[in-house]
Amino acid sequence: MPKFYPSISDEMRKWVLRQSVFFVASAPLQGRHINLSPKGLPDASLAILGPNEAAYIDATGSGSETISHVHENGRITVMFCSFDAAPGIVRLFCTGSVIEWDQPEFPRYLDRMGGKAVVGARAIIRLDVFKVQSSCGFGVPRLSVKLDPDTNESKPFFKDRDTLGHWAGKQVQANKLQAYQKEWNYRSLDGLPALWTAVKENDRFVGVAQLGNWARRHRDEIDTVKTSVLILFIAIEIMRWFGYVPWASGSASDRHDAMAEFARNYPRDPIDFITADFLSEANMSGGAARRVDQMRAGSATTTAPAYEPSFLAALEPALADLAKHRIKVAVNAGNADTEGLCEAVVQMVKSKGLDLKVAWVSGDQVLTTVKDALSSGKSAFKSIYTGQSLSDWPFEPIFAHCYLGGLGIAAALANGADIVLCGRVSDASAVIGAAYWFHGWKRSNLDRLANAFVAGHLIECSNYVCGGNFTGFKALESVGQEGWTNIGYPIAEISPEGKVTITMQAYATGGAVTVDTCTAQLLYEIQGPRYLNSDVTALLSEISFEQTGTNRVALHGVRSAPPPPTTKVGITARGGFQAEASYYLVGLDIAAKARMLEAQIRHLLAPYSSNFTALAFSTLGSAADDPRTQDSATVTFRIVAQARTAEALAPPRFLRPIADNIMQGYPGATWHLDTRQGFPRPIFEYFVCLLPQADVHHRVHLPWKSDPDAQIVDIAPPLPVECASQTEHQPPESFSSHPASSLDFGPTIRGPLGWIVHARSGDKGPDANCGFWVRHPDEFQWLRRILSVSTVRDLLGPQYASNPSLKVERFELPNLRAVHFLFRNLLDRGVCATVTVDFLGKNVAEYLRAKYVDLPVRFVNRGKL
Repeated sequence: MPKFYPSISDEMRKWVLRQSVFFVASAPLQGRHINLSPKGLPDASLAILGPNEAAYIDATGSGSETISHVHENGRITVMFCSFDAAPGIVRLFCTGSVIEWDQPEFPRYLDRMGGKAVVGARAIIRLDVFKVQSSCGFGVPRLSVKLDPDTNESKPFFKDRDTLGHWAGKQVQANKLQAYQKEWNYRSLDGLPALWTAVKENDRFVGVAQLGNWARRHRDEIDTVKTSVLILFIAIEIMRWFGYVPWASGSASDRHDAMAEFARNYPRDPIDFITADFLSEANMSGGAARRVDQMRAGSATTTAPAYEPSFLAALEPALADLAKHRIKVAVNAGNADTEGLCEAVVQMVKSKGLDLKVAWVSGDQVLTTVKDALSSGKSAFKSIYTGQSLSDWPFEPIFAHCYLGGLGIAAALANGADIVLCGRVSDASAVIGAAYWFHGWKRSNLDRLANAFVAGHLIECSNYVCGGNFTGFKALESVGQEGWTNIGYPIAEISPEGKVTITMQAYATGGAVTVDTCTAQLLYEIQGPRYLNSDVTALLSEISFEQTGTNRVALHGVRSAPPPPTTKVGITARGGFQAEASYYLVGLDIAAKARMLEAQIRHLLAPYSSNFTALAFSTLGSAADDPRTQDSATVTFRIVAQARTAEALAPPRFLRPIADNIMQGYPGATWHLDTRQGFPRPIFEYFVCLLPQADVHHRVHLPWKSDPDAQIVDIAPPLPVECASQTEHQPPESFSSHPASSLDFGPTIRGPLGWIVHARSGDKGPDANCGFWVRHPDEFQWLRRILSVSTVRDLLGPQYASNPSLKVERFELPNLRAVHFLFRNLLDRGVCATVTVDFLGKNVAEYLRAKYVDLPVRFVNRGKL
């Protein structure tokens, strides 16, 4: 076993200097290369200068990794090992510094080392030793000699020692090896988890340890996300069923204590079912890339999990109460490795000694199916956004997710599952599956399925339907004990007949469920009056909401049609890399300053920009007139570039030229000191098309079943006679079919549309959808007249209107007093590859609400939102 010492003893110093070779190891804070260098004859080049001080002479060589690393971070370890008859290893853990050959202290320090001379010496590496470790060295080979039969001369060779095998054999015979591993192989010197079996033996959950490793490995990316406020939204849904179906999270950055909170408060809100949706186009692509990397490396632990590890953090504190109250759970946190997530959850459940059956659903990974159909000519797989054929897409697909319905979840529950883990089931499918199983519905109960589908959509973004991302947010500040400080989570009540009421936690201290919050969430992400799911089509033309009590809203008017014969497929490809940098512009002449800066940076990047696939400049914000503070006079100038390779965006080709512009810049030129976003990060391209449901192998896996034949349940696709005909686009209405031109709305005042109009927007691939609604019937007559396609195009302004690919589709939902728009190709190439700031399209609505129009005075006098 190893021994540790605070310093180098005299006996250890003598042993070290007798060895034939030593090794030095170092690593950068960032980057993939860890350096390990052999050094010869310690006595000739290394000196022990004190109990905690040493140094060695570094000779000129083909690389300079150690010098670079020590300059940057000072971390260095020196190792000595014996090749003699007596084995042994000594490690010196050090903080290093570099004294280069031309520095005045170099000759003085050389004298301290006893005047050692190394031809071509370029530096002295000085070592402050903070810890010394010795160990047995049984695994280091012994240097021996043998007689060469041809020359009759002695020839050295390395020979394995028998000592390590002998020691290990004795430990095995005494049944002590596992105990040794538990004590000495549990964690590293810095406390990192080590051998997984030893971690388990120490009563620690491996999944949590793996999550910690992932967080540490991706610390820089996480910090960059925080710095740039780039939060990739990953929906986590938690619903409450029958009396209640809760939804506890709508994003990976949502609060992860909601699942445990719902389970713990079962006596106050007796829920039957919790569901969760963890997936968005952003993390689907990231998970796909991680899974491909794992498959190529042949190990599931070479990178972060390809499932969503944040689910484990949410599940672990809830498990005991879930088991106690027999609450069912279904999530799609499997992403690109649902089976791997199942193994992690089973281990977590087992470690807590709980009796919970865990099932998983497969069939959503369809890359092979897509490639086979493409090569055989069965389908061209055209993009639902651009019409481009997959074969013409200039990227190499690495993964494909298709969207499954909820019947696999229902089958798992019917077979006794307590926790059902899925990959890419659609956001609301978990609610459909829960209701289908709980009420014993059939495929033919389309109206009931459609209502469950809409219920799932209403609560899929957790706090949104309770007042999050809501244009009436100012009214929430004084609602409840905590107002907008701590907005509660929603609950859907679904009856056997499919009637739906949306409510929220009985113990919630902030937020509200109202007709307006439900309208906001309903309009979010729908792309027309026909809302498609693999199990049913919901017809929304007559949808309405009714406030039946405090924080209680009933759903009415949803009709149904059969499901479509196809399902959506998202195909991921590696799209290259992106880097960005920012300057600050302050005060007067912002446009001229931006124009000057752009011209200068374009000139400096000209030698490299031919290798960029995108280079965009934008000015974010505007300076206030007669500003009260300097901050209010400050705007951000953003430079973003994309390229197919990281090398094309390396700092010398992007970040350095941008920073070097500082001295010739505009008055007050200042760039953002945090340059981490200036380093290239991977981006992904995402291609969306349709796949026949009949080509999907939808399966449920029940690993607790003893009979192998009972461990898999196949889910049949809907029969062709059960499917609706496929239509390419929803029926648009360029302007109102009920013109209100003859109505007199009275005097008007110029002001922002958002004074009297609510709105909500979001993304679907490169498209953005935006729904507008008002509070009163007469206001809707005005809204439907003013918001035509041509008017909205004008409101979008030149930034968007100049996009030749932009198409605008419009429809009305009269019972909601709403006009909805679908802006096709507004968001560049979607969340994974867009160069725009509003990568999720959530601020399209806020931008349009800020645009000035002629507002009827009598509507404004009713009160501004």
